[in-house]
Amino acid sequence: MFTIAKTEATRGIWSSTRNMPDAPGRGMVTVDVIAAGICGTDYHIYNWDAWSSGRIKTPMVIGHEFVGIISAIGEDVTGYHVGERVSAECHIACGECHFCRTGNAHICENTSIIGVDRPGAFAEQVEIPASNLWKVPDAIPDTHAAVFDPVGNAMHMVSTAKVTAKHVLIVGGGPIGLFAAAIAKAHGARSVTVQEPNQARAAIAHSLDLDLVVNPLLPDSTSKILDLTDGHGPEVVLEVSGNGRALNEALAIAAPGATVALLGIPGGPVELDLGAKVVMKGISLLGVTGRRMYETWYQVEAFMLKNPDLIDKVITHVLPATEFERGFELMDEGACGKIVLDFQQIEHRLSA
Repeated sequence: MFTIAKTEATRGIWSSTRNMPDAPGRGMVTVDVIAAGICGTDYHIYNWDAWSSGRIKTPMVIGHEFVGIISAIGEDVTGYHVGERVSAECHIACGECHFCRTGNAHICENTSIIGVDRPGAFAEQVEIPASNLWKVPDAIPDTHAAVFDPVGNAMHMVSTAKVTAKHVLIVGGGPIGLFAAAIAKAHGARSVTVQEPNQARAAIAHSLDLDLVVNPLLPDSTSKILDLTDGHGPEVVLEVSGNGRALNEALAIAAPGATVALLGIPGGPVELDLGAKVVMKGISLLGVTGRRMYETWYQVEAFMLKNPDLIDKVITHVLPATEFERGFELMDEGACGKIVLDFQQIEHRLSA
């Protein structure tokens, strides 16, 4: 089958072929992939930065955001049937550690992530534990169902930071930042600002009808944010850029007592003036990873059903899976929002 994989320990990503999975094992299902989103994590792997080079063992089929059709079911799987359309939580928790047993499986000590630690969804088929599946309502189209995962990241961050009635600043207008902006607005934020230097992504932010979109490279960006927030600064900062300088600047402008949620993954260590920018300002720093299992998924499903137009605005490209290189080039150029790969266009699948 056709796959997209990290086959060499250097910058880049490549197509490859591998055998179709064997019959799924106990508790597992095989899913025929319909569509899959390119994630920021995939882009980290593509760039082969410090995080990915220290985590990924090549060769590895990447990709973890997807929707597909169940094609085979292993023993002891109940509640699902062949032909059912599903997405899946990509973090496979052990179910036995302290964190799993206390309702915090998203920070399981023994988490395995598809497309990172085990073969991923950039393939015609992927094998997933049935316990990680999510049935997709008919009203949600494939392109939206393929991005449950990143919308879930945004939902988890917004929900954790408690944005209702707060001035919210989102640092980074990539797909997750844009989804977070739409969700924060839907959750009753007093104002929502997106900070993004890239013109293409700033244009998408403008299309979401937010209160303010600023270019942090321009000298008046700080004054615009302060004017909007009555001179105090944002009470909630959602950091999704992974840029150390942007984080430091956000901490400087944040209101005293602000909550700063961190989701963006830096390419390396970040230096902070903790005394002046965090301790003395009474700032709360929140690390956000993954999605709460499975509270976040219910929240995302409800949001998607009610706001399909917002999801459409953030998904800017749907490409045949064989054109994945173009997807990563668009990310390099910053000329896109969310990119979804269509795995139904594989040539031999069409001729089958």
